[in-house]
Order: sequence, then structure tokens, then C-alpha cells
Amino acid sequence: MPTARYLRGVFIKPYCVVVGGANMDLLGTPQDALKQHTSNPGKVSSSPGGVGRNIAENLRHLGQPCWLMAPVGDDANGMLLKRHCQQLGMQTDCMVALPGKSTSTYLSIVDAAGEMQIAIADMALIDEFGAAQLQEFLPQLQNASMVVLDANLAPHCLAFLVQELPLQHFFVDTVSVAKAIRIAPFLSHIHSLKPNLMEAQAIAGTDFGSHPSNSQLLQLSKWFMAQGVKHLYLSLGPMGLLYSDANQCFIIAPSAPIKSIDIVNSNGAGDAMMAAIVDAWLQGCDALQSAASALACAQVAMASETTISPHLTPDLLLRMLKEHPCSITPLT
Repeated sequence: MPTARYLRGVFIKPYCVVVGGANMDLLGTPQDALKQHTSNPGKVSSSPGGVGRNIAENLRHLGQPCWLMAPVGDDANGMLLKRHCQQLGMQTDCMVALPGKSTSTYLSIVDAAGEMQIAIADMALIDEFGAAQLQEFLPQLQNASMVVLDANLAPHCLAFLVQELPLQHFFVDTVSVAKAIRIAPFLSHIHSLKPNLMEAQAIAGTDFGSHPSNSQLLQLSKWFMAQGVKHLYLSLGPMGLLYSDANQCFIIAPSAPIKSIDIVNSNGAGDAMMAAIVDAWLQGCDALQSAASALACAQVAMASETTISPHLTPDLLLRMLKEHPCSITPLT
């Protein structure tokens, strides 16, 4: 379990730092079945987003203190994002406004079932975020119990963090297939990695398809262990979650399948899952507890119209764990 530390002579409680993207999210939801190549009646909403920022917000809902280190533009959206994060209780001194730049924007369209169909990510801003901005925040990074990274970060930024923080515990969210391969050179430095099946296969250079056998999943998990990843949390969608470390490998899934009627918006499931993993480690939970918490938080997120569920709390997480038991399938 993380212990208290000293930062510049001040006694501090365990905390985590999230380094990643912060942007405005635009979400389009059709009124009926989504039709291609035409206008769809529906609803468009906007909210603060970004993988790193979303993880940090979920952590605050779970009661965990955290710093958010993210670039924003020196515009109205940048000020809105920082103010919103402050209201949530995040430490935002490390949210850096880059002069003359516009804040990143993420546009996604979901279908009537809440499943994302297409998205456009205007994330060029984060490519300019790196050593020049993070150098002065190294004390906060060094004294954190763990550092959470999202793969939107540019390779030069990831390399700087790994080089400057050789003893730090890195928790990494792979974000997307295109971005996941960025973390390939740094796998031996990763404490906990959370990809989905497509992202994991892109990193490993394998092609087992969308329905791999258990033996293929075991082979994939062993590859990540061989690269130096300490803990793998491989999201399998409706099939559950594969967990692997040096001593064990298992698939954990809800005992009762999630009903499609209970899925409102799947956009925030991965961010909630990552936050639950971090929260579990901060509390000193074991592998099974952390994996079960990850699934439970993902379910809470999918039942929410918004990317971040406003209902997520430690009490709700405990209730979900009690009311929705999971089945375990060991892989050997």
C-alpha cells in the first residue's frame, strides 16, 4: 500500500499524478437508428474530456487525491477545463496553457445503442507537450505514489518521463490502436497496462482476430510479461477482462451478461476502468479485487449518458461488487 512522503519538507498523503490529454468532448446521439451519409435527428452535447482528464475525474469520484498534468490552449475552452477540474478537487497547477494554441477537441458519434461509430480527434496540441513543460514538475512526479499516462502523449514526452523517473510506477492507458504502439519501446517500465484486444495485438504484432481462443490470449499475455510489463489488464469487451502477472493469468467476467438495454454510452468505460485499477492499487487491493473493481466501474460508466458517471462513488462501487458477482476462468 502506498505510504506518505515528504515533498519539499512538507508531509503529504499518498496521491497519484495523471499525465495526459484534456479537451472538450462533443457527443452526437441519434434519436433513432443511425443512418450513414445523411443528417440524423438527435442530440449534441459538450463536456470536459480527454483520456487523462477523464481518468483523473473518475479518481476524484472515487475519493482519490490527484494532480492533473495536461496541456490546454490559452482560450476560453482552456480556462473552462481548468476551472472545472479545480471544482472537482484536482490539483491543476500543472495544467499548462500553451500560448497561441487552441484547446483540443474530440468529436464522437454513437448509435442508438450507445456504441461509438466514428470519432474525430483534434489533438495536435498534446504533441507539443513534453520536457519543456514537465521539467519544473519533476518533484511532484517523483513523490507521487504512481503516475498514470495516456498514450496520446507524444513519444518524446513518454521518453522524457521514463528517463527522468526510473523508480516510478507507471500505469498506462493505450487509448487507441493508432496511439497504442507509442508505448512499445517503454513496456519494460510499465507497472500496469490497460489495452483492449485490438490495441494489445497492435503492440504485440499479432493477429488473433476479434475472438481469440483462451490459448491465444494466454500466449498474448505471456508476450507482454516477457517484455517486462508487471501487470496486464486486457479489456475483452463483453467477454470481461484478462488479468496477468508473473504468477497468474485469468479472465474475469460478470456472472450475468450485461444487457444491451443497460448500455447507454460506452465512451467512458475504458477511462473508468483505468481509474478503478489505480484506485485499487492505492488501497492495496490484490489482483482479483482490482480486476473486479475495473469491471464494476466500467459498468457504471456504460449506464451513464455522460462520459463520466456523476453517480460513481466508493459506496456505489462496493455495492456493485456485492450485487454483481464475477466468474473467474484461470488460464494455464
